[in-house]
Amino acid sequence: MRRLFFIAGIALFVLGCTAPDPEQEKAKVETAIQEFYAAAQKFDYEAIPTFCTSDFTAFEDGMFFNNINEFMDVFKSLEGATIDMKLNFVKTEVSGNMATSVVEFDAHFIKDPAKIHFTTYENYVLEKENGKWLLNYFHSSHLPNPEDTDFATVHLLKITEDLSIEKLQENIEKLNAAISSLGYWNCGYTLFNVEKNSNDTYNYFIKGNWNNAESYKIIHDSEAFKSVAGTMPEVVKDYFKDQVYAKVEKMK
Repeated sequence: MRRLFFIAGIALFVLGCTAPDPEQEKAKVETAIQEFYAAAQKFDYEAIPTFCTSDFTAFEDGMFFNNINEFMDVFKSLEGATIDMKLNFVKTEVSGNMATSVVEFDAHFIKDPAKIHFTTYENYVLEKENGKWLLNYFHSSHLPNPEDTDFATVHLLKITEDLSIEKLQENIEKLNAAISSLGYWNCGYTLFNVEKNSNDTYNYFIKGNWNNAESYKIIHDSEAFKSVAGTMPEVVKDYFKDQVYAKVEKMK
């Protein structure tokens, strides 16, 4: 019996020695997130996936990423940019081989001529595989940007039946791709139908979102935007010949 108690005591001692320290595990979780973004800032596309599980997914600002490759495509559009990221860990919890972390995220991207600043509130889920903490999922909610004045452009259009709406949409998508290539993912044009019987003159509406007057000027003065706009077919002008156009901004 004495030997049995002795063996049980040794077992408890070993288990106590091998049990992970909660605070150390929390620190490792936060380090994993920091190292993930350190690799992203270096555009190290080989290193980035090593911080993620094979089934990594993410949801950010209305965009869902099915895997890490789709997420890395965002950073590829910013290659050459100067990036300054600050992560403030609000709360990190560990339970076995699973962990969650809440992070306040502040990022500045400067890629001439684009200057982008956004703050977010993010939730991360991590899994521990072979002793290493890996990102499995994160959700990012973008917070209001004080530099965003809701600066926009509006185009009320009268489009005749002989003009193809698909052609107009195709050219809008080309312009939006050029705008995204500058790093302004949340700027660009959206085409709307004017509700039937609500207006006898105009049947389509284009809204351009630009954050503020400065970003509007940067985008429209850029070579990327001018290159696409300058190669549009002559027929595109017909869509806008009877338009009502205005620049608008949120009232202070």
